[in-house]
Amino acid sequence: MHLKANFYILISKQIFKQMTYLQYCKTILFSLSLWCIIFVSIVLLQIGIPTSGQSLWINELYTIKSSIAKSIKTPKLVIVSGSSALFGISCEMIHKETQVPCLNAATHAGLGIKYIFHRAHSLVNPRDTVILPLEYAHYKSNNIPGNVLVDYVIEHDPKYLISADLAHSIRIITGISFNKIAEKITYKLKSPKVIKTPYQSKNINEFGDETGNLQSERTEKQLENLTELKPDENIANYIKTSNGLQTIKNFISWCNTNNIKVIATWPNTVWFDVYKEQQQQDFFQSIKDFYEELKVPILGSPENFMYDKSMFYDSRYHLNDVGVRLRNQQLINLLEPFLNNNKSSK
Repeated sequence: MHLKANFYILISKQIFKQMTYLQYCKTILFSLSLWCIIFVSIVLLQIGIPTSGQSLWINELYTIKSSIAKSIKTPKLVIVSGSSALFGISCEMIHKETQVPCLNAATHAGLGIKYIFHRAHSLVNPRDTVILPLEYAHYKSNNIPGNVLVDYVIEHDPKYLISADLAHSIRIITGISFNKIAEKITYKLKSPKVIKTPYQSKNINEFGDETGNLQSERTEKQLENLTELKPDENIANYIKTSNGLQTIKNFISWCNTNNIKVIATWPNTVWFDVYKEQQQQDFFQSIKDFYEELKVPILGSPENFMYDKSMFYDSRYHLNDVGVRLRNQQLINLLEPFLNNNKSSK
């Protein structure tokens, strides 16, 4: 009888422990769910509130470039990259020398290669030719959204959260910082203020080129920034696989499917002697091998588009107007045989 009573007491204790454990789990799950709902609600309430001058500028760029793309009714060249091509390639020069319509669709590398290609889809048509002078960081990209993309999507392109894959969208939503949330709430409660932008969209010409990067108008701060530039840490070691390479490969495949030709080239950047060393040369070779495997022609060599700091405006990827003229003449010379082949095949 005693043993039986002890047995029931033991069973009761185990049942109580299990019930307590289940209750604990339910409480934790409920708390996490409630927190997620509150956080997502706060984020959603901030959609469309522009507090970043940078994202405002990017949005103006896309508005201008989308309008230019719609106005061109014949096959065109489309430059797709971050700001290295915005501040480095002149579609106006290319058009004047080749008579081929050209759109400089380059915007901001901080958006990430995944988003840059997403927007490029709406800017190109069958029979167009896309030129990829991609910044070196894109080849090693892990596709994790940075602050530039998070701010831009939340402020100007929330529809992207629906079209992007679930994991990417979640990373964007959870990528908004508490400081940014507080900033947006403050902005919403107070009267709107003028948002200062680092660059001006009024400097974009009818081809989508930046025209405000004048050598003669560089500030002391910009010159100081150029003086302090160091070699690009992304330029090192042979890369075989990365999320960035896969994203580029997917975009090229999409272009092939839609009768869009792709030509790769190298971004304009500052020359450093270290780029002659084996590690750096291995990196360049990996990019050459990547495009060769995909049967995508690549124009020139990395060194063709590396220049002295005096040719730059305010960063390692932003040429000034003198540098732009030099870079474009080199690019046009390399590009013309491909354009002539296109003309002869029509």
